[in-house]
Amino acid sequence: MKLSRLLVSLISLLWVLVFIATLAIVIDSTKDYLEKAMESHAQDTATSLGLSITHSGRVKDIVTVERMTAAIFDRGYYREILVKGMDGKELVAKRVEQAVAGVPPWFIGAFPLATPRMNAIVMDGWRQAATIEVVSHPGHAYAELWRVSVRSAWVLLFVAIASLAVVLVVLRLALRPLDEMEAQAINIAKRQFAVLPRLPWARELHRVAQAMNAMCVAVERMLTEQTELAEKMRKRAYVDAVTGLMNRNDFSEQLTHLIGAPTKFAAGALALVRIRGFAAYNEKNGRVEGDALLKRTAHLLGGVCSRHERSMLAKLDGPEFAIVVPDIAEADLPKLGDELIGALAEIEEYPRTDQSVMAHAGIVHYKHREGASFGKLMAAVSSALAVAQGRGVPAWHVQEAEKAEEAQAIFIEINGMFRVGLPSERVALQYQPVRPCQVAEAEWDYRSEACVRILGSDGTLIRAGLFIATAKRLGALQLLDRVVVEKVLQHIATHGPIKGGATAVNLSVDSIIDPAFVEWLHGKLAAQREVARNIIVEVAEHAIIGHLEAVKAAFSRLRETGARLSIDRFGQSTASVGYLRGLLVDYIKLDGGYTRGLVESSDRQFFVQALVGIAHGLGIQVLTEYIETEQDFQMARSLMVDGAQGYYIGRPE
Repeated sequence: MKLSRLLVSLISLLWVLVFIATLAIVIDSTKDYLEKAMESHAQDTATSLGLSITHSGRVKDIVTVERMTAAIFDRGYYREILVKGMDGKELVAKRVEQAVAGVPPWFIGAFPLATPRMNAIVMDGWRQAATIEVVSHPGHAYAELWRVSVRSAWVLLFVAIASLAVVLVVLRLALRPLDEMEAQAINIAKRQFAVLPRLPWARELHRVAQAMNAMCVAVERMLTEQTELAEKMRKRAYVDAVTGLMNRNDFSEQLTHLIGAPTKFAAGALALVRIRGFAAYNEKNGRVEGDALLKRTAHLLGGVCSRHERSMLAKLDGPEFAIVVPDIAEADLPKLGDELIGALAEIEEYPRTDQSVMAHAGIVHYKHREGASFGKLMAAVSSALAVAQGRGVPAWHVQEAEKAEEAQAIFIEINGMFRVGLPSERVALQYQPVRPCQVAEAEWDYRSEACVRILGSDGTLIRAGLFIATAKRLGALQLLDRVVVEKVLQHIATHGPIKGGATAVNLSVDSIIDPAFVEWLHGKLAAQREVARNIIVEVAEHAIIGHLEAVKAAFSRLRETGARLSIDRFGQSTASVGYLRGLLVDYIKLDGGYTRGLVESSDRQFFVQALVGIAHGLGIQVLTEYIETEQDFQMARSLMVDGAQGYYIGRPE
């Protein structure tokens, strides 16, 4: 119950009690007064009549006595006047039993008025000749008592209503700041740190509002400092100081992770670009100009990478740059080589000499296979770079890849399937379990992630990494997302929550930024709210960074259904983690590049711990993926990560 409603209820109850007590006192006082008045009235009448009869000297003349008695009785203020002899015999009797007009019977029954019988003596000389008994009629007293009671009740009721209205206005004015402070507290939980512009005039609430404002500022400053510290440490460990690109350490760990994650990097290209003549240029022009050349090179290569989604650009040792382009066909490698050398043509020095600045690129195509490693891939691309450098002019060279007839057959089958539409029966789902690190299983909601597979013509399951690029190229990602969503919803509706809790469904950027798809998904979830509570909508971070406002709108719309929201592959981009403050999500899942080698890397441990602290401060739970060993799991637990996913926890099934 709201405080204002509670106070109004208590005040109303007190007013009811005051009203009843005051009215009772008024009625009782008036009743007592009227009873005494009737007693005095009856006594005065008896005395006056007795004296009148005595002074008339006609005590024994009954007719005269009756006339004198009637003259008084006919005034109508008496219920009974009796003249009795000393022996008790009634000589004259006047009585009336008329009803009390204008007064409800229930009122007369509730407040009976005592009508005392008053006496006087009639003297005949020195002898007592008779007695007079007078009883006043209560009708007028009841009418007066009723009139006073009604008027008192109306006056008290008016005062009560007027005072209650005043109290309501004062309470509303006094307690309005509580609503503003409540909204402020809710906004703090939503990572919005607005202070109250107006402080309440009530001293106690004034102090509370000041404390809330101070807390709001302190929390915002703390989160800002945490975010800046984490960002500073991340840059120190994983960002090249000159170009702002990822450095060799980060690149090697990210590429190693991708090689071991066929669902994310089933095929693609690795390019190694080297600027020949940089040492002589740096010596001749100075370090500042040398750094400017590296920055310009990074900018030009960044323009090439912007044309390839999910591409990764890193600054390695000296004047070397590495580029990873996932999901590019082998036939498109020459075009990539032309783009790289063409973009760097403007940094070339003329005339060409052995010491002049020019660019060379080595390129190798990668397809997932057992035994692949970062070292082997770098050795292959280094060989390709050496061939390009041997030509003496800006050039690129592609290292021939191994033929993979089986992979080519799979590609042809998938390509044909997506071109004619995607039959839902060819889509299969596996669910990989997620395990809590800090709480008991019964308290953990995020239980699994839906992994999409395609059934090949021979019944084998084809991993997502082998068909996602094809689906994207053919514009079929939304169709695939719709099929996956419907299958997950149907499974939960039919069999109950998967693995006893919520299941994450990954959506592509094409779907989450499309208002029509978001409305379709909202309708599906809103129609099955019990099912929606067991759905976690998950979007990869790289999709969010480029479309932040569209994703915010989509997340806000989907949250209305009761579904929860998550960011996948968090930390993969180089964007600041500060954007989390403006995006209401329930979970973030750290990119596997931070998990692989986590036990051996103190830098990654620090960064993960800083991210966890920031996320927890924003009310967000943190998960890690690619947990492969007990040591990885225990390390994640020690860093206060909330949940873990990987082959150590369980394989998709």
